[in-house]
Amino acid sequence: MSWYDDDFYQEPSEFEEQINALKESLMNAIKDEQKAEIERLRKENGELQEVKRDFEKIQQDYRVKERELEWKMKEAQTEARRIRLSTLLESFGVSLYRASYEYVKVPKCNKCDEHRRIYYKTPSGKDAYEPCGCDVSNTIYVPKEMICCEFRIDRRGSDKMTAWYKSIPKKDADDDYASYESSTHLDQLYVPGMEYEKLSKWSTFFKDKDDCQRFCNWLTEQEAVKKKEG
Repeated sequence: MSWYDDDFYQEPSEFEEQINALKESLMNAIKDEQKAEIERLRKENGELQEVKRDFEKIQQDYRVKERELEWKMKEAQTEARRIRLSTLLESFGVSLYRASYEYVKVPKCNKCDEHRRIYYKTPSGKDAYEPCGCDVSNTIYVPKEMICCEFRIDRRGSDKMTAWYKSIPKKDADDDYASYESSTHLDQLYVPGMEYEKLSKWSTFFKDKDDCQRFCNWLTEQEAVKKKEG
């Protein structure tokens, strides 16, 4: 064997072999780790893409539900306003009654003619006449039907309503129905049990005609008492 034998220097030592084996092991470990990381990222990216698609669908479904909810809310508000208006109209009524009055002649006596006139001679001999004492009238109160001609809700969201009513005059012999009278503001709606003394004569309205008739009878009696005392 030569002192400068090449094989002596070319063959790796046991230490070098261990180092090389360690390097190779580390490289393989790094490669495996990189592969695992790449696979993890690929899987994670796939999951994120799926989540993105799901999220976009969720957003789309949300927008659809939001529009449906807005529509249902508007529908509910419309229905609530309709019910509230119906309730208000039920309380007020399209047609109500109010006290009105008529002049009714007292019974005719037998001292005058058909025109309730008493004739006599003046001192100068001329014919003349004067109204008979029976040619007077009493005030009689009667129910009068009133038709709602205008109403408004006092303010937005309020359950209070203001209404005005008009009456239709009796039909004329020579003409069709005359134009409406001026409207009357509904100040008070009668509730059974209210004291007549506290009611407004002209602006208290009645849903029931018989209730209005009883109030009118009371007004007529009061009128008779005042006339007697006067």
